[in-house]
Amino acid sequence: MPPPVQPCRIAFLIRDLGPGGAQRQMTALAKALAARGDFDITVVHFYTGVFEAELRAANIRTICVGKKSRWDLAGFFFRLVKIMRDLRPQVIHGYLHESNLMALMLKPFCGWPGIVWGIRDSSTDAATWGLLGRMSFRLNCLFSGFADRIIANSHAGRKWYVGQGYPEPSFEVIPNAIEAERWGHHSPALHGDTFTVVGRLHPMKDHGTFLRALALVPHARGRIIGSGDEPYAGELRQLAETLGIAGRVSWEPVRTDLPQVYPTLDCVVSSSSYGEGFSNVIGEAMACGLPCIASDVGDSAWLIADARWIFEPGNAEALAQRMRSFIALPAEERRELGNKNRVRIQKDFTPESMVTKTAQVLRDVAKGGNATTRVLWIIPGLGTGGAEMMMAQIIQGLPHLHHTVLSLTAGGKHIEPLRAAGARVHTLDMPAGKPSLTGLWQFLKLVRQARPTVIMGWMYHGCLAAMLARLVVWAPVVWNIRQSLYDLTLEKRGTAWVIRSLVPLSRWVSRITYNSKISAQQHEKLGYAASKTLLIANGFDLEKWHPMASEDQKRVTESQVKIGRFGRYSAIKDYPVFLEAAALIVREIPQAQFILVGTDVDERNAELMIQVRTLGLADHVKLLGERNDLPQLTAELDLSVSSSLSEGFPNVVGEAMACAVPVVATDVGDTAWVMGETGLRVPPRSPTTLAEACLKILHLPPQERRAQGQAGREHILRHFSLGSVLAQFETLLNPPVSSPSRETHAAVLVSHP
Repeated sequence: MPPPVQPCRIAFLIRDLGPGGAQRQMTALAKALAARGDFDITVVHFYTGVFEAELRAANIRTICVGKKSRWDLAGFFFRLVKIMRDLRPQVIHGYLHESNLMALMLKPFCGWPGIVWGIRDSSTDAATWGLLGRMSFRLNCLFSGFADRIIANSHAGRKWYVGQGYPEPSFEVIPNAIEAERWGHHSPALHGDTFTVVGRLHPMKDHGTFLRALALVPHARGRIIGSGDEPYAGELRQLAETLGIAGRVSWEPVRTDLPQVYPTLDCVVSSSSYGEGFSNVIGEAMACGLPCIASDVGDSAWLIADARWIFEPGNAEALAQRMRSFIALPAEERRELGNKNRVRIQKDFTPESMVTKTAQVLRDVAKGGNATTRVLWIIPGLGTGGAEMMMAQIIQGLPHLHHTVLSLTAGGKHIEPLRAAGARVHTLDMPAGKPSLTGLWQFLKLVRQARPTVIMGWMYHGCLAAMLARLVVWAPVVWNIRQSLYDLTLEKRGTAWVIRSLVPLSRWVSRITYNSKISAQQHEKLGYAASKTLLIANGFDLEKWHPMASEDQKRVTESQVKIGRFGRYSAIKDYPVFLEAAALIVREIPQAQFILVGTDVDERNAELMIQVRTLGLADHVKLLGERNDLPQLTAELDLSVSSSLSEGFPNVVGEAMACAVPVVATDVGDTAWVMGETGLRVPPRSPTTLAEACLKILHLPPQERRAQGQAGREHILRHFSLGSVLAQFETLLNPPVSSPSRETHAAVLVSHP
């Protein structure tokens, strides 16, 4: 018989158990988790409060640390450490700022438990906190990346805190739960004109705006339930006197019988000017079937889901207008409004949903803290190119992972598709090859916010930047290198420097992935760590890259021949040789059209235009530049040509083959591996040989030409499908990705002759 499963030990850490919304929610959550039987719950609090008795009545252990004053720091912390060492929790769940920071500080003293932070507001005015409070807030922002998970009760809260530097991938939004059964249904007379604010007397709640609005509605009455600092309460009473409404406003202290109070009310108002996350008061009032009016702070507008009853924070006239509209409502419309509110709470904000989601987070953190693999992709740019396209396909094909993409330069065609796939995309907008201090600071900030479990450097500059990212986050680094290295003199001076700089750094990465056998051998010869090599060939999405639907649409006669050369304009792609070959082809096929596509392959490229005119090809060459419809353009070709001097894994060759287009390519890099026995290969730098190979295929009967293209597609299907590549990357990116050894990872390492 298997041993019984041990309950997961959870310690809630909270400042006090006083009558606040956060305390009420934590109490309900602790009771529900304890009732499940698979959690051992302890609530540790600095000060006592009204909810302590309720927790103990539910047989939940509570421990009061007893903080003697705000300056009782050392003694208080030592007492807290002793308590936590005795408890040995698997997870410490902090509630609110002071407790969150304290939970993180406790981690090394009590067995390195998982740390979950709780955010219960939508913004914070730290200026009102005093010196220690402001320091605490800044420290929270600084160290938030070390929390294993951050639970916010509102979408507005997550957005605001991410803007303060909190890591967005760490967030889970779990709205508060409202026990509809506890809050009785509203059924009083439906003609009242009393508006009630429930909550502590604090500037955040902005009772002043409520009082000013009340003064603008002559026959309305106000009811304020809550306590706070006496000086502030006195200011509010004085304001009511000044406005001439003191006789229309009643003041009551904190009530512990709110379930009985709510059904006696006409309408509940939340006038908060900032900081409100998920308003418990509004949720509870809605559960009672009460109409509600709220300022557009936090998630109140989302909660009420009716723009008629939402007003701009601090705008007394707008609130007064909503009050007048409410008073004018017929009884039946008030009843319908209240019923709609109650149904929304019963449907979307159940305790079962909150408890289930929170329990899953706590379980995940207890098991290791990373339920989600968070991949940070660092790439030089997101423009047209095979490397950029392959990265986009991997991200789109692994949607269950959390992806953040950092592009070092501006813009690019892949930004919106990546965002549509769920990735978070940031561009640093630095000029190519010219890093700036501002860009560097932004880079490090975004890296810390991403809180990756693995950093993927894509292409040379991305690999170097990945090593820089490692300085601010502790995560394994994987490089992806996507070109061959026949001659460093063909590279730009800056790129050549980066390539050499990566040699000594290569020993510190977990993997170096190559998409080309030749490339791996060449980089290892240069000094890249051979023990880190992992070969993952490119894969092709055969649903995206496919032949045209009807051969009737394809030009198959010599008078309609389309020959394509796709790729960025660079020395390595050797456009001059392609154009010289094109001039030779035109002599035999005068109506031949040459379709050129890629970055800088357009009429603004003076060097390219001179070559076209000099060779007399102006009427035969179309320069299309960067395009987003490459699958369609490729499928329309009769022949695809690659004239490159060097290649890693030639994407353009594989894409043409996937579209059943015959290929002629220079025999460089892994072109032979990709093409297999299909198409024709020629040596580089030989326009005559290239033209002869092209003409050989173009002179074939249409049926034979189609057969050659189909053979290429079948070769891609057998050896280079996208599915197999995605499976390899998923294995690579999921932890652990520690440095491989020849013995333990022989199956994934590439052996070179």
